[in-house]
Parts: sequence; structure tokens; C-alpha cells
Amino acid sequence: MDYFITAKAVGDWELDVLAIPFGSRDSDGQWFDDRTDIMHEAFTTPLVVYQHGVKQGAQALDEKPVVLGKAVPGSLEKRVDGWHIRVLLDKAVSYAKGIMEAAKQGLVAVSSGSISHLARLDIGGKLIQYEKNRPGRIAVWALGEISLWEKGNGNLSPANQFAVALPVMKAMYRDAGILFPEIDTHGAADDQELKRRAKVAKVKEQSKKILSITENMK
Repeated sequence: MDYFITAKAVGDWELDVLAIPFGSRDSDGQWFDDRTDIMHEAFTTPLVVYQHGVKQGAQALDEKPVVLGKAVPGSLEKRVDGWHIRVLLDKAVSYAKGIMEAAKQGLVAVSSGSISHLARLDIGGKLIQYEKNRPGRIAVWALGEISLWEKGNGNLSPANQFAVALPVMKAMYRDAGILFPEIDTHGAADDQELKRRAKVAKVKEQSKKILSITENMK
């Protein structure tokens, strides 16, 4: 599926990023709409990283995700076409220059990341835990991370370019020196089962990241 133009330069090393587009189905048959809960009151400044922690050229993982810059506090805004946020790139990061140049040409790929055990799909009016390959409306998507990278040059072209659940989100925040928002999930139905499934998902996702570099290129 072709990428949408979701990031544009609006100033000196600053981008306007459409992180959560409404109504655009991805190749998994999933979509966001204006009812999707992104937990914007908790995740006001999502982490901004390069290509979900994958190196340029998509041949290997970075030792730790490259933080490209910072989301501008107070800039997360719900508009007609989706949730936008301003991103200030870090001039000291080598990848950032390439991102800025690509943005001027409308050639930046954008993908949002959530926390797997918090994300929910709406299937026939019933909310279930998020499953990447299952078609449906994304009802809950805690916006914890935004990934940016240049299109082409061997970089990733994920099946779901706007939705990647990352169970290792806390570690990414810790490496970036940013406080991770604590979400109170006590009292939720089947809380222990959700925790168990989250642990299983963490192991599976870590393996899938490496495999997807070679198997999910499209």
C-alpha cells in the first residue's frame, strides 16, 4: 500500500506529523477513526524514534532505538483528518538531517506505536485485545511512540504502516531518559490474563521484529 503524505516541514527542523489518520485502512484491514481513544491525556509527548528501532536500510536492529527529537508539548491536536503533533528534530542526530530533507519532498514514512496490552480492536461492536493481522476498527491505541524514516533506500515498508504494538515501550522511554506515563489498569476485567498475554506477546514481538526485516518487505 502506498504511503500517505503524513509529515511536512513547518519550520527550522520542525515537522507537522499526522500520526493517527482517520478512516485510512491499512493492508491488515485496520483503521483509526475520530472515536479511537489514543489516551492523549496520558501520552501528551510520545517518543519520536527512527523506524521502530530498525537501522537504516532495514538489515538489522539498532542496539537501542535512535531518538530523532522530541514531540512539542501541547501540540497534539485532533483535526478533521486525524491526530496531528509537532516534532522538533535534533540537529545533533545524523538521521534527523535525512528526515528533514525527505519531509521537504513529502517522502517521510510515519508509523505510530502503542502498548500491546492496552490496545483494543472493535470487532462487531465488541472490544478485544489488539491483534496485528485481524481486520477491524482500532478502538484504543495509547499513542506512546511515533516512528519516522525516509521512504525507499531499502527501508521498511510495513504491512501496517501506522500501527505497530511495542511491548518494550518502557525500555525505549528509559533509554531515551523520558519518564514513562503510568496507566492504572487495576480493576480491569481479566487483568491477570492480560498481563500473562502481554508477557507472551513481548517474546513473540521481539522475535517478529528480527524476522520481519527480511520477511515483511513489500
